[in-house]
Order: sequence, then C-alpha cells, then structure tokens
Amino acid sequence: MKKCDIHDAITEALLKRFKTAEFAASQAHQAATNKESVAENKYDTFGLEASYLAHGQSQRVVECEQDWLLFSKKAPSQYQVGDAATLWCAVELTPVDSPTPSRKYFFISPCAGGLVVEVQEQAVYVITASSPVGKAIIGKTTEEEVHLSQNGVQVVYEITSIQ
Repeated sequence: MKKCDIHDAITEALLKRFKTAEFAASQAHQAATNKESVAENKYDTFGLEASYLAHGQSQRVVECEQDWLLFSKKAPSQYQVGDAATLWCAVELTPVDSPTPSRKYFFISPCAGGLVVEVQEQAVYVITASSPVGKAIIGKTTEEEVHLSQNGVQVVYEITSIQ
C-alpha cells in the first residue's frame, strides 16, 4: 500500500465530507429563512431552532473546508528508513501474538482524526498525534512494539512499516 494512495483517499474523503457539509448548511439556511419559519406566537421556536442549526452547520463547513485544504495542499512527504513515526506518516502494525495476523494501517494526521478510508480493500484509520493510538505510535521506529487497548484488552503490535 503506497502512502500517496492513502493520502489521495483521505483527501477525496475530506472533499466529500466538505461537500456534504455545504449541502447540509444550505438546507439548514433555507429552513431558517423560509417564510414558514416565522414565529406565530411567543412559544413557536421553530425559526429560532432552525437558525441555531444553520449557524452550527456553517461552522462545520468551515472546519471541513480547512481539513480538506490542509490535505489537498500538502504533498506526501518521503520517509527515510530509520526515521521515527511522526505527523504525515503511514504506519502498518502487525499483532505480535496472534494466530491470524491481521494488519492495521494508520495515517498520522494533524486533523480529521477518526476518519476511516479504504485503500486496496484495507481500512486505513486516520489518527491524530493527540489520540491514544497516536501517542503510542509517535516516536517509534520500525520493528518496535506498540501496546494498544482494544475492548479493554492490551494488544501488542509490531510496527511493520512506516512510510
């Protein structure tokens, strides 16, 4: 799996998220400004609620746009063999004591933590440096062990590759 493919998939997913947020904000704005939203009495709060929703959706659009622009303007950097994992790295983990070695793929990002993209039929998890997984991986090199908690159980992984 190539880092540039992962970067492209994340950029595409962030653009899709941004477009969806724009559409939702447009719908919320239309609902807030519709003549049917005018209060008929002091207890009718539909228009007020719609305006709060429109405001929140507008803020989400700005956040999604910032995430997308950050990725679209950043070219995937080259990783040097022996370097430690840091921001903008793609990391592959393999469980140490597992009868079925199911690899996990992570991309360490400054934003959009929690996003999952599919690349070559593999899930790639976007994590931030401040997340528990990010904190466990940052600073480690290839062949080092990482201890992650999954469903309350500590699982030991080995860093198989860093790009």
